[in-house]
Amino acid sequence: PSVSISLMPSNSQLGPGRLLCSVLDLSPAQVQVRWFQGERELMGHLVATDVVPKEDGTHQLLVLRETPP
Repeated sequence: PSVSISLMPSNSQLGPGRLLCSVLDLSPAQVQVRWFQGERELMGHLVATDVVPKEDGTHQLLVLRETPP
């Protein structure tokens, strides 16, 4: 699979930003995405799509995590 993480800025300076993890070219379609800060796993504030099939037989998943400003 290929994985990329991008920062999506907040609409306001006081609101949280968002980190978007894009997991592409999955085959098979099983994956677990976990967020860490150093050694500590970050929990909560996640929104994820279902694993989506693509025309080429692979799958993709998007996971969005809110981050402090």
